[in-house]
Amino acid sequence: MEIGIFGLPLSGKSTLFTLLTGVEPHSSHKNEAHTAVAKVHDRRVDELSKIFNPKKTVYATVSFTDIPGYDLSANQKEKNRILQFIQNSEAVLAVVRAFKDPSVPWPTEAYTPVKQLETIETELFVRDMEVVENRLVRLEEAKKKRKLSSEEERETELLHIIEKGFEDNCFASQLELSEEDMKLLGSLSLFTAKPIIVAINIDEEQLSTGNYPEREALVQRIEQNGFAHIELSGKIEAELVELSEEDRELFMEELGISESGIERLSGVVYQHMGLISFLTVGEDEVRAWTIKKNTPAKEAAGKIHTDLERSFIRAEVIPYEEFMTIGSMQEAKAKGLVKVVGKEEIVKDGDIFHVRANA
Repeated sequence: MEIGIFGLPLSGKSTLFTLLTGVEPHSSHKNEAHTAVAKVHDRRVDELSKIFNPKKTVYATVSFTDIPGYDLSANQKEKNRILQFIQNSEAVLAVVRAFKDPSVPWPTEAYTPVKQLETIETELFVRDMEVVENRLVRLEEAKKKRKLSSEEERETELLHIIEKGFEDNCFASQLELSEEDMKLLGSLSLFTAKPIIVAINIDEEQLSTGNYPEREALVQRIEQNGFAHIELSGKIEAELVELSEEDRELFMEELGISESGIERLSGVVYQHMGLISFLTVGEDEVRAWTIKKNTPAKEAAGKIHTDLERSFIRAEVIPYEEFMTIGSMQEAKAKGLVKVVGKEEIVKDGDIFHVRANA
């Protein structure tokens, strides 16, 4: 899974990228995109590792791409180059700056939080409008020469639906298109069809008061567009990373937060993208695996290894919370808490999952 981090220059997106991945983009390459992998911190993995004491502990991972700042004063060719970095991303993390910092002056006060989001939306809309129009022209030209296939006929219908949605300022992701329809449009890589998470970058005072410029209007706009959002402070997150575990907990207590913004961001991303984690445990490894919600057991087994999906017989499953009340797999089995399920059983978030397969 790859998520593109997008925003105006000086919004704090590169700081967020570094906090997520531990990789700091080189200042001499600021006009290039940088991709790195972030561990999805999961406290369930930590607790299970304490019990099983495995040789290896593996967290789920997400790839993030720090897209160059979208400079509104740049020429259209440069803007298009930057937008192209979104092409391969499965989702967009749009960073909106609400914090005030004289040491990092904002180019213009006109770019309020709402205006920043409007700008991002407009750029995504305009790009997709061009893509949809160009594709419709090509399909119309093809229709003059030959009979369109059933897939092309359906694609034409869908493109007109999306075009009408654009006229109503509606993102493609809000149009309730089926998974099959989205696959049909997949080659177009519509930006407005991608899940969008807005990270509102605030300062310490704003975090403690829960107040910042245009908060109500910004959140309302985000919700109207079907986006997810999270409020976090890049500056505070950077300070938390430098602290020892003990000092970190004390500082978070003072701030009145139980989880860091980076930890919360993972949860927001998973929820908005319809993702969950299941867990595998043992002396060799404790690991979290990422799958889509409503994934059946056999398909989930394939996430571990394709051979397990092919030779799947059954799976043994116990929810994490239930297991933690016992703390021993042997005892959990003895008490009948471990359920044996077939290939169609839907795997749930936090399920501890063990596959039985043919040799």
